[in-house]
Amino acid sequence: MKTYKLKINGNTYEVAIQDVNGQNVEVEVNGKAYSVELDQAVRAERPKPVIARPAAPAAATAPAAAPASKPQESHAASATKSPLPGTILSINVTVGQSVKAGDVAVVLEAMKMENNINCGRDGVVKAVYVQKGDNVLEGADLLLVE
Repeated sequence: MKTYKLKINGNTYEVAIQDVNGQNVEVEVNGKAYSVELDQAVRAERPKPVIARPAAPAAATAPAAAPASKPQESHAASATKSPLPGTILSINVTVGQSVKAGDVAVVLEAMKMENNINCGRDGVVKAVYVQKGDNVLEGADLLLVE
């Protein structure tokens, strides 16, 4: 639930968004519930960050094949997701920071308990999708590690 304080024609309103379902939005204005219909459907997903990548060299050579006995490491980015709904209490990493698997990246409050959300892999933080105070749902992307 996201809450906003709005000032319209000199009057202050506290608006809490309860539920968004396509074009229908359930809101609470100063304690009174309303059902609102939007002109266009709301997109529920967060915009993906633009990640700058270095340009490939003009004359790149093909890498040597790895031996069959050694599995190849995956260098793809992986998102750290919220395991349960809650509120972000703190973010312990920044974009560009090197992290190890198991480092505490985010502290999430859920059901009156603080939960440490750890990085799932070694790498560099490429993006942080949340801010302190954000409410997140289970499965929401918190950060991206590459």
